[in-house]
Amino acid sequence: MQMKIKSIFVLLFGLVCFVAFFRMGTDLKSKEKSRIIDLPKTRTIELKEVSDDVIKKEERSLILYWDYPWHDKASGAPEGDVMGNCIQTYDRSKIKEAKAVVFHYTIIGKKDIPWTHYSIYSYRDPGQIYVWWSAEGPAILQMEGVDLPPFNGFFNWTWTYRQDADVFRGYGYRGYMLNTVKRGKKAVDDIWSVSKCEGMSGAVKRMKYFKDMVAAGLKATTLGKCFPGSESIPKKFPMIYSPSMTVHKFYFAFENAEHCRDYITEKFWDNALRNDMVPVVWGPTKEDVLAVAPIDSFIHTDDFESPAKLTEYLQFLDQNDDEYRKYFRWREDESMTDEKMIQLIKEEHPGISVQRPPKNLCELILQNKKTKIIKSLQE
Repeated sequence: MQMKIKSIFVLLFGLVCFVAFFRMGTDLKSKEKSRIIDLPKTRTIELKEVSDDVIKKEERSLILYWDYPWHDKASGAPEGDVMGNCIQTYDRSKIKEAKAVVFHYTIIGKKDIPWTHYSIYSYRDPGQIYVWWSAEGPAILQMEGVDLPPFNGFFNWTWTYRQDADVFRGYGYRGYMLNTVKRGKKAVDDIWSVSKCEGMSGAVKRMKYFKDMVAAGLKATTLGKCFPGSESIPKKFPMIYSPSMTVHKFYFAFENAEHCRDYITEKFWDNALRNDMVPVVWGPTKEDVLAVAPIDSFIHTDDFESPAKLTEYLQFLDQNDDEYRKYFRWREDESMTDEKMIQLIKEEHPGISVQRPPKNLCELILQNKKTKIIKSLQE
């Protein structure tokens, strides 16, 4: 079988962090002590009509989003969007009807917490769940100057990429990927995406790792602002690359944080797997990746004693199609299911806590009987 090969590797250093509404969560919750309170009966609203696919006058619980992320309508679900047995709104006047009130980290500050001021929005029912939502890791929040202590004791739940968050809303999940990608034997080459070049310790370390690989003989195509004179990369999310990019075999999914628990972003899920490339991972621990990723779908830098050894292995795969294609067996097997993958991962890695299909915000809200007060968002 002939493989299309341009350069073995492509590096992308992005201009922005690609964060959309469905990418929620942040490194917050660490089983903090909490005060438990009983909730009253669930509030619901009656809808006269939602869509042709929704039964008229069906009762659904209301979820109020305080605003669109970054105050940008393109970054959030539309008004009236249905999530299971819930409906989403941005109409603050309906706060008394809402079962949950959701705040993206970009739309709330210590000076504008609504209920600290006298207004119609100062209402708060102790039965409501107030949710803090973010997709970014601690390094990004710190760099953006996000101040968390003012919100201590204010929120009930976190909605983050952490598996131990109250609601998991990460960047991807193996079961979703099974249903998204095309199954088959499409050959791909190498690529790496990075959105921060410097400033954070993780970003500096990953750049050094790459430079050490180049010194060891890595042949790379470079893209993005971190390489002056290089071609820019798409800003849209998720990124769907042109055929000139997807002929590469590997995608360097190097995160901007080292060993940040559960922080596995679009670089792994959307930029690599959805674009038919094998992720080469640096940043999250291998155990964290094994817990959520498709089985045998990635290469982790921790398995190599040096960048030179990793470079040698990738060059070996480049010359050995059968070995390279082992990273696509999860896609080639059309009988593969999420449950089958979970069992196989448990057998191969008995010490890994394998993630099961996560429940969405609506499901958890409707199932909830008790809630807590988060004493420290910083923690």
